[in-house]
Amino acid sequence: MELEFLARNTEITEPQREMARKKLKRLAKYFNAVHEARLVATQEKHRFLVEAFIRGKDFEVAAKAETSDWASSLQEVVSRLEQQARRSKQKLTGRKRQSTSRGGEQGWQLAVVEEESVRSGKPEVVELRHVPVVPMTVDEAALQLESSRDDFIVFREASSDRVNVLYRRRDHTYGLVTPEF
Repeated sequence: MELEFLARNTEITEPQREMARKKLKRLAKYFNAVHEARLVATQEKHRFLVEAFIRGKDFEVAAKAETSDWASSLQEVVSRLEQQARRSKQKLTGRKRQSTSRGGEQGWQLAVVEEESVRSGKPEVVELRHVPVVPMTVDEAALQLESSRDDFIVFREASSDRVNVLYRRRDHTYGLVTPEF
């Protein structure tokens, strides 16, 4: 995230810039693509006013805080931005789920069978878990699979509303299964 700094009646030192970059980096997970990020620091007498504005592909957030310390003003602004970003992201994904959900299709039940039992002709279920089918793009699924320890992810393609499976191959690449009905 490229961050633009503006200072009024004060100077933002390099350690303060690094602190701001580090704290605002936490917000990157809420944005698909950041178009603009700006931090404005103003000092009035013994008060520090910190304002931040971040605009991404899907939404924008802005917050400001005024305290007697620059670091606490920054922390308060980052907390407010994170709350706004979380709420906006939940609204966005909630809207997608409502518009693309069909009937009772909320997820799939996954059964893991023991390899030796399949060879003997009598498959035995070892593990049973519920796999949610979440609407997302292939890129989002790849990012989620990359950050997880699972070997596959089941998702509903956001644009076509078709159920797909993205899996991790042995050569550390990804494969995509798109069933045709």
